[in-house]
Amino acid sequence: MNRKFAEKPPSIIVSGSCLNFDRERERIMGFIGELEWGIHAKSQCECSSTGKAMGWDFFRLYFDPYFVESLLDVHPEIMKEEGSMIEQQFVLWFGRQLKRRRLEYHLKLSDIPYESTSGFRLNPEYYRDEKELEDLR
Repeated sequence: MNRKFAEKPPSIIVSGSCLNFDRERERIMGFIGELEWGIHAKSQCECSSTGKAMGWDFFRLYFDPYFVESLLDVHPEIMKEEGSMIEQQFVLWFGRQLKRRRLEYHLKLSDIPYESTSGFRLNPEYYRDEKELEDLR
């Protein structure tokens, strides 16, 4: 059987929880719309429910990495957040911005896009100059 998997661009996945996802989704997407307006770009962000358990609604946010990079240009304070990766810093900053608007969610970074490589990827421009190339000839 031949299977074909959907080709989806890499995305930063943020897991979250709230009490009423149907109502809160509009507020989350409204805030993301404000961020889009601030950087003058579309985000291709998705917000979808993953289910309910014990009175909590769980959801996931899918962010385009290029959207997060363009947010760094407009909001350099993202880099001042705690975290070892830009994605972690973004999630902490995003959560604080939502709290300022009195939107309380429990957010955490769920998945980060990684590029699969085999072996080393070295840029020869950083390791050679014209003189060394002439010596090798």
